[in-house]
Amino acid sequence: KKKKNSFLHILKKGIKIEKLHNTGIGPHPLKNASNLFPEITYALLTSTEIGSGKLIGVDSVDKQAMADAAKFCQVNEFFWDGIISSRLNLRDFIFEHAGYCLLDFTIIGGQFSLKPSVQVNSESKIDKTIKPFVKCLFTDGNINDLQVSFLSPEERQAFKAVVLYREEKVNGFPETKSLLIRENDVNGSDDLPIETFDLSGFCTSRIQAKYYAYFALRARRLIDHGITFKTAPQYVKGLNPGDYFRLVSEATHTSRFRNGAKTANGTIVSKDPVSASEEVFYWVPGTEGVLSGTLGSIPNGVLFTVKNTTTENKIYKCETISYSEDGLLELSGSYAPVE
Repeated sequence: KKKKNSFLHILKKGIKIEKLHNTGIGPHPLKNASNLFPEITYALLTSTEIGSGKLIGVDSVDKQAMADAAKFCQVNEFFWDGIISSRLNLRDFIFEHAGYCLLDFTIIGGQFSLKPSVQVNSESKIDKTIKPFVKCLFTDGNINDLQVSFLSPEERQAFKAVVLYREEKVNGFPETKSLLIRENDVNGSDDLPIETFDLSGFCTSRIQAKYYAYFALRARRLIDHGITFKTAPQYVKGLNPGDYFRLVSEATHTSRFRNGAKTANGTIVSKDPVSASEEVFYWVPGTEGVLSGTLGSIPNGVLFTVKNTTTENKIYKCETISYSEDGLLELSGSYAPVE
């Protein structure tokens, strides 16, 4: 009996890994283990005993980004209480399970990192009232080879989501619970087909199960296309995968946008005539962020596009940035329905 209790005590303590969200070794609620997916990911990428530390190592992981992601999971009650019982492709595993925690798995500057897929407030709590920060502006004047790919109707089929998760009791048997979630603002949602997401192998949070279902339902219905294009390196300063950018192009809109530049001496260079009183979006090369104002009041040396109230502004989430064969940068992004 004493030997058995000793084994259970060791089992509960778990494997010691570095805690990122709180100081020291060991997580909450147990002192020596973690159920926060970013901390588990960090251990798998850096540990030489239980992970790929000999191949990847600490220098190839953005520790601060992982710590921020761990705080995001802790605050929003997103936990990973699962088992890795066989050999697997580590990148595929992290990419898939990061999505269940509403995280993006990125490689930026050669470093692996996780970052929230949704907007959060200063306390890392999910807050859909916060609009994403748009870092760059792309127009017909600074891109080429624009390609748009639309999802098929089958890929955008609306559905009702059934999410399976696990409810646990200390020293007891777990029980699989289910949630049926649909969108109230979709006509005929009662008659939609059901899709099941089995998260019971690792999800022990009802809140996490609900939020994942919400995200999956909205993404399926609202994200309808993706884009790729090429641009010069100076136009993507500060833009990383996971960030947002605005694209205004006559090639993808039924209404014409008037684009141009205001040179260093204040001269307006534009294909179509524009007046100083018109409202524009503009971007200062070498900086981050897209601003707005009247054409006559904006600074010199900027790119601009005239606001058109009859045409929808398109904002995209950056997916990849890579060099193309001609020396330009190739960007891909997915439509981001931020409204």
